[in-house]
Amino acid sequence: MEQLPVGAVVKVRCYGGNILSRRVARDLGRVVVVCNEAEYRKAAQEGRGPDGIGFPRSAVQAYNGTEETT
Repeated sequence: MEQLPVGAVVKVRCYGGNILSRRVARDLGRVVVVCNEAEYRKAAQEGRGPDGIGFPRSAVQAYNGTEETT
């Protein structure tokens, strides 16, 4: 299983089947912690790691597109 880099854009399948674009905050192996774009940028400005919510790796897919996260 390949490690997802911090800041990578991913697609996350949420409860109810909704799919959202998010940024990787941490990859813990079986769990990937993701955050929204605003938190990612704010954390970078403040010199800290972003806070986020963990999802099972099976609900997270790498995304190589160029769109910003929502």
